[in-house]
Amino acid sequence: MANFNYRQLVDWMELVREHPDAVNCFWPSQIHSKRWLVEQVEYQHYFPMPFSCVIFGSWYGILADMLSIEDTTCVDTDNRFLEWCGKKYDTWHGCMSKYKYDVRPDLVINTVTEHVNQEIYDEWFKNIPEGTFYIIQGNNDFQEKDHIRACEDLGEFILKNSGQDHMFCEEIQYEGPWNEELDEPTVYKRFMIIGKK
Repeated sequence: MANFNYRQLVDWMELVREHPDAVNCFWPSQIHSKRWLVEQVEYQHYFPMPFSCVIFGSWYGILADMLSIEDTTCVDTDNRFLEWCGKKYDTWHGCMSKYKYDVRPDLVINTVTEHVNQEIYDEWFKNIPEGTFYIIQGNNDFQEKDHIRACEDLGEFILKNSGQDHMFCEEIQYEGPWNEELDEPTVYKRFMIIGKK
């Protein structure tokens, strides 16, 4: 799965040259949280290895590249990201709560739970087909202006994200931006739940 070959590296460098803002996809905290998810998919024993996947909040498709799942659909609200993703994956543009499943995928992933309000999240979760495995991630970073639904701790994350019937739930710590005032790193938590709808 974890696809870090020469061709992938060249592809990512081309991405950054064409879209300089894509460098933000490669901050250590971004790569660390994606690697954590990929490792859980690769080494978990909760479900068979997926052959189809829908990734909500796909950004430039770095997680899709790392997972290398045969049939992947990237969903985002920004067409700039999807134009790049469309070179390798199926794409869908729009609000995640409006996404309609033609068939039940093996796996649904949402790593942008803190970026949407509760109403949108609840509608999105309700639309996941019964029997589908899902992975959701979020964090406790309230400083980022786009994080309108961050959570204080893992317990709150489980409650807000319909994760009560999970098979796996954990948190990790990661370093955010440097705190110039205190001259020290900012430490945040990343949460992850694996479950079956």
